[in-house]
Amino acid sequence: MALTLPDDFYATHWQKSPVFLPAASTVAALAPSPEQLWDWARDSHHARLIRPLADFAVDLEPDHPPSECHTLLVGHVETHSPTLAAWAAALPALGRWRFADLMISHAMAGASVGAHRDQYDVFLIQIRGQRQWDVGTLADRALPEINTGGSKLLDGFTADFTVTATPGDLLYIPPGCGHRGVALDDECMTLSVGFRMPSVFDVLERLNEVAPAPLLTDATRTGAPGNTLCGVEVREQLLSWIQQAPAHELSLAFGLAATQLGEPTDPTELSQHMGFAPGVRAVWVEGELIIQGEAFIGLDHASYQALCTPDGLATEGLSGEAIAILETFAEEGWLVSI
Repeated sequence: MALTLPDDFYATHWQKSPVFLPAASTVAALAPSPEQLWDWARDSHHARLIRPLADFAVDLEPDHPPSECHTLLVGHVETHSPTLAAWAAALPALGRWRFADLMISHAMAGASVGAHRDQYDVFLIQIRGQRQWDVGTLADRALPEINTGGSKLLDGFTADFTVTATPGDLLYIPPGCGHRGVALDDECMTLSVGFRMPSVFDVLERLNEVAPAPLLTDATRTGAPGNTLCGVEVREQLLSWIQQAPAHELSLAFGLAATQLGEPTDPTELSQHMGFAPGVRAVWVEGELIIQGEAFIGLDHASYQALCTPDGLATEGLSGEAIAILETFAEEGWLVSI
């Protein structure tokens, strides 16, 4: 099992409060060596190095470990490691569209990236060494941020509680909750599992693409002539348009916005069994498969579900239409052979 969570986790803590869960995962057995992580960093567009003693300066193209105190962060490691990708695929069913990426941070003793907040849910799982976590509350959403050396740190952060994480321990942090980790040894390595939500702006932008054109009444025609607009009337007209939008188009717009930032891999060819590539986001919306911000008709729900599983989808016997769609996905790098 990828994670062991309390039965009341989603009702009690999800997006509500941080919680520390000792021995919640066995993923530490899949931890890369520091040398392997540096190889991934050199081959990644999602790596950065942070030097806390140099005002938390950020290096966006790290290529070798410096001798001074530092933290190396490498994002989308699931695209480098098939074993971590398989582990991520077995995570609790929050929806493939919610998964952002796996990131690994490796820090020297005393290193930290400073007190900060994230705008998404995150599981912080210790996979090597030990790290001390100072954890705040959702009230940290109101704290001002200061830009220090390229890092956005919380001004005035104070911890609500402090814990020490060892391999297998998990710390859940909801969006906006401040937290600060400090490595307690040179072996310290943490796996971050990020879960995202699309912004309201992104959903409205995609709704404008798929819903009927909004027939907004000209505010200047409903009121007295002039060059002023009434904000209340404009708000009412926009709300009316959203409320009148068909339910399918609303779901479709949300799915398009939620999947549009996935990470594709290299193109491939169809084989006997295919599955979604690591980092690819997809969701099923009432007869349509939404993948990487695009909608497709022609695959059934059972085929979509099979693509999400570790065993993948058997391509033998599929219709010509389904094969054509899968070939398109393969050419885009959205599928891998299993």
